[in-house]
Amino acid sequence: MLCVMSDSRVSSSRLGRLTRLAGLGRRAVPVAIKRFRETVEAPPELRGEIAARALKKHGDLADKAFKTLGDMKGVALKLGQMVSYMDGAVPAELVGVYQDVLARLQQQAPALKWSAVRPVLEAELGALDRHFTDIEEEPFAAASIGQVHRATLPDGRRVAVKIQYPGVDRAMRSDLKNAEMFQALMSPFMTMLGAGRATRGYMRDVMAEIRERLLEELDYEREAATQMRFRQLLADDRELVIPAVHPGLSTRRVLTTDLIVGRSLQEVCETEDQAARDRYGSLLTHAVLTSLYRFGLFNADPHPGNYLFPDDGTVCLLDYGCVKELPDWMRSDMRSYLRHAIIATRTNDARDWDRFDAALAHALHLDRSDPKMFRLYREFSLYIMRPALTDAPFDFTSAFTRESIDRVLDGVRETVFGKTIPRMPNIPPVPPDYTFINRLQWGFYSILSMLRARVNWHALLPHEVRG
Repeated sequence: MLCVMSDSRVSSSRLGRLTRLAGLGRRAVPVAIKRFRETVEAPPELRGEIAARALKKHGDLADKAFKTLGDMKGVALKLGQMVSYMDGAVPAELVGVYQDVLARLQQQAPALKWSAVRPVLEAELGALDRHFTDIEEEPFAAASIGQVHRATLPDGRRVAVKIQYPGVDRAMRSDLKNAEMFQALMSPFMTMLGAGRATRGYMRDVMAEIRERLLEELDYEREAATQMRFRQLLADDRELVIPAVHPGLSTRRVLTTDLIVGRSLQEVCETEDQAARDRYGSLLTHAVLTSLYRFGLFNADPHPGNYLFPDDGTVCLLDYGCVKELPDWMRSDMRSYLRHAIIATRTNDARDWDRFDAALAHALHLDRSDPKMFRLYREFSLYIMRPALTDAPFDFTSAFTRESIDRVLDGVRETVFGKTIPRMPNIPPVPPDYTFINRLQWGFYSILSMLRARVNWHALLPHEVRG
């Protein structure tokens, strides 16, 4: 049951949203610092004692975060949803406290009352009785930008009607402007730490990429077109279901699709045996790898609420608001360094490893004359690619995904804090187009680890990528 919180629009005041996040941040920042120190400072034997003293405090903070982020919607809610399922985002001993509470943000985020969203629907479609014989006033799902209501068409078909929250467009722009303001304020501090102009410019480019992708999610007409495109591209995969879009009932702020009924990812994780979970993991992986390496685009928002599991054994793929299309050069580069990594792993020949190094350096704009920085990117890339490198089932666990984040934190420790005076390294100018690849890899690996799935990732790659 959804918690209906308000009959008004989403607050869009920049100052008000910044104040609410600042209040939450004052309490949440110590959690982030603790997560960093877990790999940098704290001996393992002390962590249990530290956590035991803090559980009550963190339980209160998790409840506060649920209410604050749920009420704010937009970018703030998206961040909360990511923390709720991404392995390694919070300290290990606090996972139960935060992720159990924040998991409700995935499909049970606080919703608005019908009196708040009905005017949006009527403004977009006109009189409702012209289009629907009935529409349920209570939503069955709520997310960061809109909430979803069941309805019936005059011909009897059941549909899902996603309605954008009133005011959420201005709220998201306010959040992004606040982020840009924070980035501007941090620029002098980064300069003091030794960050060069190229590094500061790179951070601005990454922020621009994030802004572009997130603002695209506000356009439901674009999402409808993208969903129809995915449905066409994956039409031959009978075990993958993408709901049909009703273009005549879809606008910039309303998206109407066929209603698909199925179990949630959490229900599948709790009820299915290993063989079924492995099968579902393989189907999800097939969808991601086919989209990425064959079609050159991917859904960059792989959170648990975007998957349904109907009783016929298919997998339903939802939500196409955040989709990244790869430029041709990036698609070619990604295929190249993965293919060379697979070949080098198979042969263990120094010449093949050198070809991989050259392909990776070319793709990520790495300077091989900076051995420390190149080694950090190389080792991290090989770790992330590990499921694809050999022709065998890979056991996806929380520990695997968590270690990938630990490696990032270890890199920060080595390059920034491994000196008497902290110094910001010159970050390689990795193309900003890779920004959402990182969100995909951490998010999707977390999905597979939730399933505890064993997936032969290598066998699901297109033949030409396997080398």
